[in-house]
Amino acid sequence: MRKISILVFSLFLSSLQAQSLSSPELLKVLKGDYNPSSYAASQPISATDQISCELLNLISPDTLFLNLQILTSYGTRHTWSDTLSQNVGIGAARRWIHSEFAKIGNANEGRLRPGYFTFDITNNTCGDLYGTKNVLGVLPGSDTTDSSVILIMAHMDSRCEARCDSNCYAPGADDNGSGTVLVMELARLLSRYTFNHTLVFMLTNGEEQGLLGARAFSDFCANNGISIKAVLNNDIVGGTICGETASPPSCSPVGDIDSIRVRMYSNPLSDRNPYQGYARSVKMNFDEKIRPNLNVKPIIELVNQEDRSGRGGDHIAFRENSFLNLRFTSAHEHGNGNPLGTPNYQDHQHTGKDEIGVDLDSNGIIDSFYVDFNYLSRNAIINASAAAMIDGAPPTPEFILHNESTGLRVEVTDPNLAFEYRLGVKGSGGGEYDSLYRFQGNSFLIPGLQANQLYLVGLAALDSNGLMSPFGQDERGTSPINSPNGNPDNLPYSYNCMQVSLQESPLYKRASLELMPPRPNPSDGRTELVFWLRDATWLGPASLVVWDYQGREVYREALNLKQGAGSVHYSHASKSGLYFYGIEQEGRVSRLERMLIR
Repeated sequence: MRKISILVFSLFLSSLQAQSLSSPELLKVLKGDYNPSSYAASQPISATDQISCELLNLISPDTLFLNLQILTSYGTRHTWSDTLSQNVGIGAARRWIHSEFAKIGNANEGRLRPGYFTFDITNNTCGDLYGTKNVLGVLPGSDTTDSSVILIMAHMDSRCEARCDSNCYAPGADDNGSGTVLVMELARLLSRYTFNHTLVFMLTNGEEQGLLGARAFSDFCANNGISIKAVLNNDIVGGTICGETASPPSCSPVGDIDSIRVRMYSNPLSDRNPYQGYARSVKMNFDEKIRPNLNVKPIIELVNQEDRSGRGGDHIAFRENSFLNLRFTSAHEHGNGNPLGTPNYQDHQHTGKDEIGVDLDSNGIIDSFYVDFNYLSRNAIINASAAAMIDGAPPTPEFILHNESTGLRVEVTDPNLAFEYRLGVKGSGGGEYDSLYRFQGNSFLIPGLQANQLYLVGLAALDSNGLMSPFGQDERGTSPINSPNGNPDNLPYSYNCMQVSLQESPLYKRASLELMPPRPNPSDGRTELVFWLRDATWLGPASLVVWDYQGREVYREALNLKQGAGSVHYSHASKSGLYFYGIEQEGRVSRLERMLIR
């Protein structure tokens, strides 16, 4: 009887722990059951244009590079890999990510709250697994009247040829280390700002075995009254080289490089298409407001599929519970992810060759990069602006499409009219609207239509600053006549980041600290590390830090920074190889400089 009681109690505890958050506080925040003043910044910055423009200068390729080096140093991050080791496996990787979220929180008045979402895996082809974890960083919003959260995510697990091989070397640099470090970088930077909605930065586990961590969390939200405003999923977002077997819609020729386009996937088949309406608004907001401010101008390609042909990603788990979602993926993918089922598979995806790059001349420095960190930075900018804009956007409008003798007419049914409306019109094919128009008021006769042709019509609201809501679900209609042409919408609401970026936060000034190459470099271990402080933004106590190639700290020296040139005479006490050094101050890190010790 005692054994039966213990067994029943154990099963009861197991059922309680099947899906859980690591603290009651996190659940309260995700449900909007908290006092926003408890998480308020002492000097809040919430203007969408300022946030978007400042991030153009703050997102750091060097930080992305350093974090990806650390992440890939854990070897395989297979879902069933080692959880106890401090040096290898999924356990070490997720503890490191959690510790980074904790550091970010400490550097931002404790506002980012790190945590775990724990769930069980059963009836999987790789076996049962109890108590595995997603990692979360939760930034509480300032307004709980709409408690829906914005989810920025990627999967952190990796795999190689065999789906259930948990011991192979699977660094997963692009799939999906690139998405993981992008989410970490946005957690680092967005935590300094104030948003209306709670932002959740999540790294899932088990994607490679069936979207397991995403499905568990999506179901948890649906079952616990957690509303999700939008999901931004990042999976394979750093590579630029076309593989031989890339999944359709594919790239060519093999080896071609594309560091400009990024593909955006969303479900095109759901009733009246809310998901592609959301994706269109993300692309349009970026094209209108941010892209003109960039020297290298990314192109968001809206793909008329939920994912690559025959493939899937974590965003699908959220569509299954009717949460708005989309997926970002590189224009070029290095493989179809099926090494065992593809004869003569030479691509990198799902193999031990999915690394940051290669050292062609064996001098300790990567010469040829498979992950392009400038490209990854631009993808981070797209994500950051999408999160900031949907946070501040007006509500999606409700409307009726009337078929009248004079043509197709839109009637806005919301009792409170927006400042302006943006109308999109398209034929049945393709992901993007063919024509755009703007109007004010509650009624608009759609121009430029051909008689007896079927059209899909979507509507978005614009506020007085030109910030746009997601497009509503498309309505279908056939015009009875040819309607006269109208004035097209020329997307006039661009941010002037040359002006906006001067409005710097009093807490977080834009860095003006430049590091110079070491003298000499390479060296035998004795070298001078030189830096130059151009103005007063980094004055005061700081630390010079040296990291090894895997991101482990090997040296730290306290500094008191003053304007002008400064230097540290450094004597290396560790083994030879490639190292990086930078200046750290109050949670921020300068651009890193490389140093080779031989």
